[in-house]
Amino acid sequence: QSGLLTAGDYDDVLNPDLYKVYLDKMLQGSLRGKDLPYVDSNNRINIKVIDSAGQPVPMADVKMRTRNNKKMFPLRTGADGMAYLYPGFDGLDRGLKLRVSLNNGKVIKKTVSNKMVREGGDIEVTLDVETAPVKNLDLLLTIDATGSMSDEMRYLQTELKAIVGRVERANPGIDIRTGLVVYRDVGDDYVVREVPFTDNLDEFREALNAQNARGGGDMPEAVHTAMQAGLEMDWRKDALKVNLLVADAPPHDRHIAETWDAGLMSRTKGIHIIPLAASGVDKTAEFLMRSMAQITGGRYLFLTDDSGIGNKHAKPTVDCYVVTRLDELVTRVLSSLIKGERVEPQAGEVIRSVGNYRSGTCAVDQDVIEALPQNVNYQKRR
Repeated sequence: QSGLLTAGDYDDVLNPDLYKVYLDKMLQGSLRGKDLPYVDSNNRINIKVIDSAGQPVPMADVKMRTRNNKKMFPLRTGADGMAYLYPGFDGLDRGLKLRVSLNNGKVIKKTVSNKMVREGGDIEVTLDVETAPVKNLDLLLTIDATGSMSDEMRYLQTELKAIVGRVERANPGIDIRTGLVVYRDVGDDYVVREVPFTDNLDEFREALNAQNARGGGDMPEAVHTAMQAGLEMDWRKDALKVNLLVADAPPHDRHIAETWDAGLMSRTKGIHIIPLAASGVDKTAEFLMRSMAQITGGRYLFLTDDSGIGNKHAKPTVDCYVVTRLDELVTRVLSSLIKGERVEPQAGEVIRSVGNYRSGTCAVDQDVIEALPQNVNYQKRR
């Protein structure tokens, strides 16, 4: 039966100051010494692409060149017309040039000011096009199928099947293809299994139902292999791309960099990573999940104990959230990505609220943020 699991979500894109605090706390605390990414979002560059009527342009191509005309990595706008640069992490330098277009149409060029490279800010680009709504969705489910997930696998299978129908009803006319990657670890009877994208929901349900959770043994799993396999799926160029990663364990420490690289490649391909933390997710897994969600314009989801189902769920390291049914939450997140605007729960859907939640942002006193320790040395090292 669907509609039983409960979950919350957190959007680090909407809370850059708090994300910086989280990075500093974790990287000089319990995760110190691990090869984890430091993406300082305080001086983020927000690129907004609009059409001649001022409407956001989904899936516009944003290409970059250095002042010496060297090609950099590409970006792609979401349905909200937004793409993001992180000057410190991305290694941006003065004289950065942007080339923005849609479907190989006319290119609009912009040069990023030196001040913006240093301090961040907003860039607006207007394309002489007529914006069309998102019509296609490629939804990949990447699921940890090791033994620690066994208590929730059956429920997740039922929930995820129901979600596809809910998204279709919430977004009439949307063409959805679903694909599947399930993974375990080296030494199990398999490491990764893949099911290609299909628009046949019955076929997808059959493939999903055939999976079970067993194996593993230690906490880390082959997350890096699964994420790399997801990159090789047959994504449609004109589709909104979403990778829903359902897991409770991190990669092995020696594969953290490979997992993060797969997240960065997802960013350049316009794949939104939506992690769903299950069971007793540990701090390394939470950190990587949140980092990949933030860098790809996704959102961090986590199961809660409100349902009374499964093992105890780890408390998320976030400042505010609301708890609703999982199927309702994933439907809202996917609909938000399709529509390009945040979809909030109805009053009757909220089970409980934590912290001072305001449409995805956490209202926290700025004095409190500034008083917390800042990991300046770590930032300079990176």
